[in-house]
Amino acid sequence: MRRFLFTCLLVIVSSLVFAQQTPDEQLAIQYYKDAEYEKAAELFDKIPLTKRNSYIYYYHFQTLSELRDYDKLEKLVKKQSKLFPEQQRYKVDLGYVYELSNQPGKAEKEYQSALKDVVAKDYNIRDLYSAFLAKGKREYALSTLIKGRFLLNDNKIYSKEIAGIYNQLGRTDKLFEEALALIQDNEAKYLPQAEEIIQNALADDENQQKYLTIKTMLQKNMQKYPENDCYTLLLTWVYQVNKDFPEALILAKALDKKNNEDGSRLVQLAVSAEQNRNYDVAIEALEYVVAKGKDGDQYDNAINRLLNIKYQKISTTYPVNMTEVVNLDKEYKNYVAEKGLASCSTDLILKYSSLLAFYQNKADEATQLLEEAIKNASREAKQMNEYKVQLADILLYTNNIWDATLLYSQVDKDMPNDEIGQSAKFKNAKLSFYIGEFAWAKSQLDVLRAATSKLIANDAMYFSLLISDNEEEDEEEEDGEEEDTLLFSGQKVNIPLQYYAKADYLLFQNKVDEAYTMFDSVITLSPFGTLVDDALYQKALILIKKKDYLTAEQLLRKIEESHYTELLADDALFKLGDLYEYYIHDPNKAMDCYRKLMRDFPSSLYVNDARSRYRALRGDN
Repeated sequence: MRRFLFTCLLVIVSSLVFAQQTPDEQLAIQYYKDAEYEKAAELFDKIPLTKRNSYIYYYHFQTLSELRDYDKLEKLVKKQSKLFPEQQRYKVDLGYVYELSNQPGKAEKEYQSALKDVVAKDYNIRDLYSAFLAKGKREYALSTLIKGRFLLNDNKIYSKEIAGIYNQLGRTDKLFEEALALIQDNEAKYLPQAEEIIQNALADDENQQKYLTIKTMLQKNMQKYPENDCYTLLLTWVYQVNKDFPEALILAKALDKKNNEDGSRLVQLAVSAEQNRNYDVAIEALEYVVAKGKDGDQYDNAINRLLNIKYQKISTTYPVNMTEVVNLDKEYKNYVAEKGLASCSTDLILKYSSLLAFYQNKADEATQLLEEAIKNASREAKQMNEYKVQLADILLYTNNIWDATLLYSQVDKDMPNDEIGQSAKFKNAKLSFYIGEFAWAKSQLDVLRAATSKLIANDAMYFSLLISDNEEEDEEEEDGEEEDTLLFSGQKVNIPLQYYAKADYLLFQNKVDEAYTMFDSVITLSPFGTLVDDALYQKALILIKKKDYLTAEQLLRKIEESHYTELLADDALFKLGDLYEYYIHDPNKAMDCYRKLMRDFPSSLYVNDARSRYRALRGDN
């Protein structure tokens, strides 16, 4: 490990000064890299002493270490120390030489002397700390920083470094004491430092012992020092890091009441809870803010988020809780009446119309809402077209195929280079896919593979390849025989693909159980065909909505193991990581999935998200 750290240091330093190297220096370094240490040492001896303050000294030091020529090594370090007596790091080097040559008494004497003579300057303190750490002398490195605090008269300096050493030494209690000492004076500006120290420690906490330790310490401090809000704030954050959102909510409410705040803390907590799929806590937090009254600064923000999260919960759960649907309908209706349709956001109106049409079968009421919204948006082309696409979705949902395709086409023509126009074109291609016009659908999807939106381009490529991978020659139907295998067609061509298209449409209509059965039929029809992984993936998504996480895990694993060269392999791997992270709550398995995705699918659309999630789970700030 020490050699590795030294080599890394030399690589960095050498790259910075390569242009300044003399021929002898370059050759000596090359000899060292080639492990020809005798030749390297001979050349290093010829380099003038005045250059010993550079990287050359470290190359020479390591060369002699490899040769175990401790007498020459001792002379080298002593010469260097005389040239630069103010730098205590050379005493550490000398001590290390004595340690290598089995002279522990002399080694300790040099280490103690370096620690004793360090001066009250931040650079010198950090330099000595680094020197001790590079030689694996953690206790001395720790003592250097503690003495540095005394010399500089600052009890909060070097907290991150000291905590890092405690972490390496396995002294968890001392590590957390270091973090809590930062906020003992109730200074909120030190909270980010305390959080960073704790987060780095919790990154390696498989049995949650560290989490339980810091939680207990903070709870005791809160009871002992109730006036110090920083302890409460830090414990709230710790709960969120551990995804214990109900406990975080209790503390956030208490702080809001104690300090008569505006609810912004609860809004932030709701955002975090929503991101972690804990919709119930997010809803409770926002309902608390909304209950503070319409005159509050956070009211509009909170109620918009509240409506959105309630819709999110309904749309990602199966079977749907109809009581929640009806209640949300009333809340939407009241909010629209209160604010006026023209003052409502586009997103709110789109979700409200979806709730009416797709979850209550109130297509007429949804259509009326959208038509009125279109009139209000007559001067805003993009907003108006977003409503038109939603209206086309409802028409498709109710089997009004031709009206839907006309409306999609209208938006596509009106805004062909905008994302909303490309979305309409994609939905129109999907409509053709649903009704079995595979060739036409593919021709439109191929155009969209160059879409400006990466998501649309990726989806278009997927469905285009799905069709091309399953193309078959048309089969003549026998007289009098007709098999209604697709939505609106009696064709017998591409039967597995027709079943898949029908299942996809049923899913679009929220007929989840029927769709699941139809995906099963796809696999039964062609158990070794190219649609198997697609059907398995859709089944896994349905099972996640049903909260059958273990079966969903099995299906996603099956795709990973048996269909790793198929188009959905990266989708399945990312979804598996998502499942482990947010539903099964196994961060280590989630990290494995994200790491594997980054390694094996570097061009995947999910790579950036996988990298962000991996770093967050690892504890990076």
